[in-house]
Amino acid sequence: MAFLTQEEMRRRARQRAARDRMAVEDILKEASKHHSNDYDIFLSQTIRDAELVLGVYDQLTALGFRVFCDWIDSPEIDRSNVTPANADYLRRIMQRSKSLLYLDTNGAEQSLWMCWELGWFDGHEGHVAILPVLSEGSTAYRGREFLGLYPYVEIDGEGRLKIVRPSATNSRGLTLIEAPNSTTFEGWMRRGEAFMRPRNIESWGVMHRD
Repeated sequence: MAFLTQEEMRRRARQRAARDRMAVEDILKEASKHHSNDYDIFLSQTIRDAELVLGVYDQLTALGFRVFCDWIDSPEIDRSNVTPANADYLRRIMQRSKSLLYLDTNGAEQSLWMCWELGWFDGHEGHVAILPVLSEGSTAYRGREFLGLYPYVEIDGEGRLKIVRPSATNSRGLTLIEAPNSTTFEGWMRRGEAFMRPRNIESWGVMHRD
């Protein structure tokens, strides 16, 4: 199994630009002309990672998913300007999306929009998973802070999305690894939104103390 890497996603974005003989900005403008009534994936991301986002978007759409990325599908939205109107627009799109993938990068830590999008989608019992994009050579991922509450995405041997349940460690150092600890994206979507999330290990530790 493998993770998406920064180098791979940047290379993918540049290869698409070369293949289409278009600048990245022009590809994004062309992509913005194709709207959908609903989406398989709402891609929560930051414009700071523009090249990475294009690579991820290209890979997800190549797998056949309908993906919403605001500055691709709705470039008129100014994410630097947090307004009720912008928030309402994104909320309506999330209502028409089957899942949210949170693109975890260094830039994501600085994004107020991404925290709000994840919180809104989670609060409405939607399928939320973390899509990490790691540096070359990284072989493991552990969700920082509250991101550890959610399953994360790996790529299986056939290039498909795989949803992984993270292990959980309580305040006493007890680690819980539950089975099954992974499933396909499609299998995850067929189950409730809590499927593949780690249980509350503090409660688990108390229940099994004796």
